[in-house]
Amino acid sequence: MDGLAPRRVHRGVPGWRCGFVFVALRLVGDARKGVGMFPSGGPAWIEMLQQLWVPGVWVLLGALVLSLVATPVFRWIAVLRHVVDQPDQAVKIHRQPIPYLGGCAIWLAWTVPVGVYALVAKDVNWLPVVALLAGGTVAFVTGLVDDLKEIDPRTKLIGQAAAGAILLAGGIRWLAYPNLHWLPILDLASGSLVVVVVCLIMHFLVVIGATNATNLLDGLDGLCSGVTVTISVGFLLLATSLAAWANPEWNPVHPIQYEYSSLIIVAAFALAGAAIGFLPYNFPPARIFMGDAGSIFIGYVLAAMMIMFASRHGMVKWFVGALFIFGLPIFDTGLALVRRVLNHRPIMMPDRSHLYNQMVDRLGLSLQATVGILLLVSALMAAAGLLVLYIRGRYATAIYAVGGAAFLLVAWRLGLLRMTGQEKAAADRYLNRRRGA
Repeated sequence: MDGLAPRRVHRGVPGWRCGFVFVALRLVGDARKGVGMFPSGGPAWIEMLQQLWVPGVWVLLGALVLSLVATPVFRWIAVLRHVVDQPDQAVKIHRQPIPYLGGCAIWLAWTVPVGVYALVAKDVNWLPVVALLAGGTVAFVTGLVDDLKEIDPRTKLIGQAAAGAILLAGGIRWLAYPNLHWLPILDLASGSLVVVVVCLIMHFLVVIGATNATNLLDGLDGLCSGVTVTISVGFLLLATSLAAWANPEWNPVHPIQYEYSSLIIVAAFALAGAAIGFLPYNFPPARIFMGDAGSIFIGYVLAAMMIMFASRHGMVKWFVGALFIFGLPIFDTGLALVRRVLNHRPIMMPDRSHLYNQMVDRLGLSLQATVGILLLVSALMAAAGLLVLYIRGRYATAIYAVGGAAFLLVAWRLGLLRMTGQEKAAADRYLNRRRGA
């Protein structure tokens, strides 16, 4: 009779909801064990921000004013010297020639305030600051030469690698090889040969990857400069939290020994100010482009900050968070590369395969709407990247992996990975023009 008895039916909460609630409670429990934005033993958060941000706010204002003043000057020089971006009806579809050299204003507006800060601040370690400024100049010059003479991709890679090598020489190095206690064969000391090689590869991969990602993102008026602001703010908040937890007066029990949090705060403030000052001239319809000089330089500065987040052995958590804050350029570049491979196109040749191109060409959105949506997406990614402050790194990494997979799934379902005949013809026209040149 027991075997014939009807099974009990639970009419309460469905199983999937119970699982969701369990995961949410687990994350909340882990958040209590995590770091949080500020240590509880310090003063009020507004006082912490006042102490941590006062030098950076002056850097922000200096960069903003300098960018607002320098951008129209360099636009005038570009028009006078006929340094303009010509439309080609293939990849560049703007209606009339647009002056370049906006990157000169961004580089100047970032470099001068950071240099002045290093001169007047107390107890500044000059070696990493000089390396940061020198590497930025190399990245900027590499992009500027490409704007003026259109150099080949390999030469650009050499310039980007040289900028990364200068960072390395100045002590700014990617060192966040994770502690893999659950995998003893790969749980290696910081000085082992395998760890040194992995860290070197990651160092140059971050520099070259970030500089190219921001360079590829610079395809719509105001997009790269606007996304630069959201990423800079995300990096600023992440570094602010690290600086607060590193203060032994605010966190006397277990202060986090982090070397570069103050430098990241200054660099992020300066980059945000330079980008905000450039935006009024670059927002659609743009009156000036930043060119490769600006986009490669911006990518270098963001890469340097990501490497500074990864400057401790075993502390990969902050780098993972910074990587997701930088997520939009990564996803856009990944989408373009996957699309080119699937459609048998040259990987290094530009085409209209980027996310923003597809939103305009396939979805029929206006330039302004596309830029606005992508800025919102970038801001949401920056907020998601700050999850590392509240939950354990492995949970944050899992969330980021699921988010990335969801993005690719949506792109596939929308047909963004397939090229139409018109898109292939436009890419072929651009490729033939480059080969002829």
